[in-house]
Amino acid sequence: MALPRDQASHVLLADVDGASARIVLVERGSLPAAITTADCVSQDQLIDLLAAAASACEGPILGAAIAAPGPCLDGVIQLTHSPMRLEAEVIADRLGLDRLHLVNNFTARALAVPLLAPDAMESIGGGIPHRDAPAAAIGPSAAGLGMSILNPDGFVGWMAAAAEGGHADLAAATDREAEVIRVLRGLHGHVSAEHVLSGQGVLDVALAVSILAGKPERPGDLGVLLAAARAGDAQAREVFALVSGWLGAVAGNLVLTAGARSGIYVISATVLSWGEMLDRALVRQRFEAKGRMSAYLRDVPFYLVNEPNCGLLGLTALFN
Repeated sequence: MALPRDQASHVLLADVDGASARIVLVERGSLPAAITTADCVSQDQLIDLLAAAASACEGPILGAAIAAPGPCLDGVIQLTHSPMRLEAEVIADRLGLDRLHLVNNFTARALAVPLLAPDAMESIGGGIPHRDAPAAAIGPSAAGLGMSILNPDGFVGWMAAAAEGGHADLAAATDREAEVIRVLRGLHGHVSAEHVLSGQGVLDVALAVSILAGKPERPGDLGVLLAAARAGDAQAREVFALVSGWLGAVAGNLVLTAGARSGIYVISATVLSWGEMLDRALVRQRFEAKGRMSAYLRDVPFYLVNEPNCGLLGLTALFN
């Protein structure tokens, strides 16, 4: 049994993806450091890793927080794209903890937004955050597209709510985009924002562009596509222009839907990997291109986050 909350100074944090876990023991209120990464494909393995981390703590442990891909339903996360299943009650019992949080991994990343240092963000136009309004986070990953809305709680900080806007219908703003979506509809049926902004989605966009050119070919991976674009390949460069435009458009839609005038935060290793192939001017143009609502978007800040530990950083907010 853990000691009373006011006597416990440390917390256990874990960010898992079904193949590995990133674990850190931190003093409450401190930033994650000395992070351990280990193979982890089951709940039993995770418990063993957390127990080992806890054994290094000389004082009491307040609790633990675990981020994983998938919705948390009644204290259980069945990981997306993995057989791994996490049960808060089982983990807390085996670790002897009174307090354990299971959190969707992108919600955890969104919780980091208020904690980010200025040098952890690249601004892509707009003004400054309207702190009495919500903020929003969007995160293309290798296989999906996370979204979360942050609402000011009017008291001590922000509350993050998971959203599933990555599965909303993808709109075309040009005839060319409509042609690409038509090809993608033949591949997927329903075409969502996730189908073009995830890592796999970008490769599908490349396939669609090549089909329209009469030479169907899907790049082996994102690195191959990036190398082609950097070498001046016209089709590859068009792919990144398309996904840059859609990133801006989808982010703008999220701001309109959530009233997120405190800003949009792109938290994505996938997008960061695009480097200079991310057309920042086009992102901003499409972000604001909302017809009669363009003025509403004009002063909303847009940030590209380059902090690699957002998931663990966000989990610390659950104990502050």
